[in-house]
Amino acid sequence: MHGNYGYFEEDKLGKPYDWPLWKRLAGYGRPYLKVIGYSAVLILMITLFDLALPYLLKVGIDRYILPSARHVRVPKSPPEPPLTRFLNQVRGKLHLDQEPGHFFISVRTLTDVDPRLLRWLEDKGVITPHRFYFAAIQTTEQRKVVNSHPHLFHISNGTVFIDYRDLAKLSRGEILSLRQHDISSLYSLGLIFLALLLLSAICTFGQNLLMVYAGQHMMHDLRMRLFGHLQKMSLSFFDRNPLGRLVTRITNDIQNLDEMFSSVVMTLLKDVVLLFGILVILFHLRWDLTLVTLTVLPLIAVLFHVFGVQVRHAFRMIRAKLAQINSTLNEYLSGIRVIQIFRQERETLRRFENLNHSYYLATLRQIILQAIFFPCIELLATTTIALLLWYGGRQVLQDSLSLGALVVFISYLRMFFGPIRDVSQKYSIMQSAMASAERIFLLLDNEEQETHSQTAVRPSAVRGDIEFQQVSFAYRPGEPVLKDISFRVKAGETLAIVGVTGAGKTTLISLLERFRQPQEGKVLLDGRDINDLDLSWLRTQVGLIMQDVFLFAGSLRENIALDQDLPLDELEQIARMAHLEDLISRLPGQLESAVHEGGATLSTGQRQLVAIARAMAYDPKVLILDEATANIDSETEYLIQQALKRLLHGRTTLVIAHRLSTIREADRLLVLHHGRVVEHGTHEDLLSRRHFYYRLHQLQFANRIVDKI
Repeated sequence: MHGNYGYFEEDKLGKPYDWPLWKRLAGYGRPYLKVIGYSAVLILMITLFDLALPYLLKVGIDRYILPSARHVRVPKSPPEPPLTRFLNQVRGKLHLDQEPGHFFISVRTLTDVDPRLLRWLEDKGVITPHRFYFAAIQTTEQRKVVNSHPHLFHISNGTVFIDYRDLAKLSRGEILSLRQHDISSLYSLGLIFLALLLLSAICTFGQNLLMVYAGQHMMHDLRMRLFGHLQKMSLSFFDRNPLGRLVTRITNDIQNLDEMFSSVVMTLLKDVVLLFGILVILFHLRWDLTLVTLTVLPLIAVLFHVFGVQVRHAFRMIRAKLAQINSTLNEYLSGIRVIQIFRQERETLRRFENLNHSYYLATLRQIILQAIFFPCIELLATTTIALLLWYGGRQVLQDSLSLGALVVFISYLRMFFGPIRDVSQKYSIMQSAMASAERIFLLLDNEEQETHSQTAVRPSAVRGDIEFQQVSFAYRPGEPVLKDISFRVKAGETLAIVGVTGAGKTTLISLLERFRQPQEGKVLLDGRDINDLDLSWLRTQVGLIMQDVFLFAGSLRENIALDQDLPLDELEQIARMAHLEDLISRLPGQLESAVHEGGATLSTGQRQLVAIARAMAYDPKVLILDEATANIDSETEYLIQQALKRLLHGRTTLVIAHRLSTIREADRLLVLHHGRVVEHGTHEDLLSRRHFYYRLHQLQFANRIVDKI
């Protein structure tokens, strides 16, 4: 099917996540920095809310669900150095029991003690293994419960302690009365929890809205710049690059970037801030436990690197295959009539099936990579939690870590792997977007644009005097199409350019319109090099009517006036001059009638009349007719000729034509053969020479006789 066509699609691309790519993408966000800044503030608030939620669980478990204390027995004999060190460390945090030398100490306080010292104290019997529930006596109901079971409670400075095993000896009502402060505190904690969730949801909505707003505007700007860049490209660029691939750049690739901004970049900052915040909290809680949980990070980094290289290559292949599919579809659907006439449906279906299968294989490879990558991330996350339960569970049993701290550690660890899972799931989107960004910026960096002079001018008046001075042009080096062409057309004169197919007639016209640049020589308009003229101004002064007229999908009015805001009476006058009144009268919407893409509902002659009306609307001083009356029936040709007479009056005209009626009305003829001017003169003069033009004329005349027969 399609070859490379010199297109950059198959070029070797850069490394994954090139910073220049990110920098260039970020440049499109500069106009929306204020919106992005507001979004960043909301992200910080969301992160703080999210980080506060697990800590509330720790507070609820350690303070209100399982508040625990241990019984400390200090011997009467002089204390040993470890015991002295322990008493000095917890001084002021011991609750005195009724018995001398007996104290209670909160388990939360014990978590700050060296685990080796705790084991020594437990072995010596200084700290008993049993845990006690404790609460401050604040209500009459609590005092009644304590007074009803004096043998179960220990009292110290308004705080009561009871062995958790003895709580089962109390009735349900007594337990509720004893723990009413814990229950009310849990209610308050739950309300705070819900409030943080609600605030987080509101901030998330606002942040998503702001980032989507910024992302959509950025993609809008990038799409407009890309389309504007394509409009400035030279025709040689479009000759080499299939249109389907260029359409892929503006549609699929921009959509990939839009998806990345909508679902990835929007959460990337949040994930980074969240990860940093979680690490700070984890190291603050227990640095040794945090180091245990981070042992898998090197494996995750290696996994991301290996996967990144592979999936980037996979998405490059997907983008290339998709571009080929778009190019092939554009080609086949444009030529569907030829396919059906020559019964090529089966062959084109086979070719498209092969291309579609290659796209399927490229996509399947990317899916397989994701199917391997995601379970590996989940396996590492589960392994980390298992390590935490093994190591942290032992710390809880040894009172080196509170149960609430272990729970909050697990909660933060799940949150820690949340962004990693999120990145792993969206890694493919990011890779696809980076592959698309490469394509887009390679296209934007392409310099094959139409040349513009730094000193471009717009003359106030145009006479229409045209001159070619020793012009030579070649599409490929060493294969000249035009060779040393020199001629002049005076203002208001009509010049017919004649020659066999491939003589260089259309190329000559392309040079005058500055669609292409000559390698040698100059093209002058009113004595001024056209390269020194403003390009857009030049093309408003040099009108072109081609054999294959292209009409845009829209109304008939829009196809005639294009970007001009012409009044209705002027449009109707132009339509009458172009002999379009008969066509317009038969259309239901008159000038507002819809025209399908390419003018598919109009005949060739009708499209030519619309093109003439379009040229009349712009009123150019120089007019080019490129086979404008070819393949037209005699009746329509007559209408076109009448319309052209009105259009050509007072204008400099260059006509590429084979029809004798057009040639005879020209002031002079220019005969091209193999890229050179072989004859130049009037119709009668050239016939009298009985040279090249005479043979062309005789050949066409013979063909016309045969056609009549």
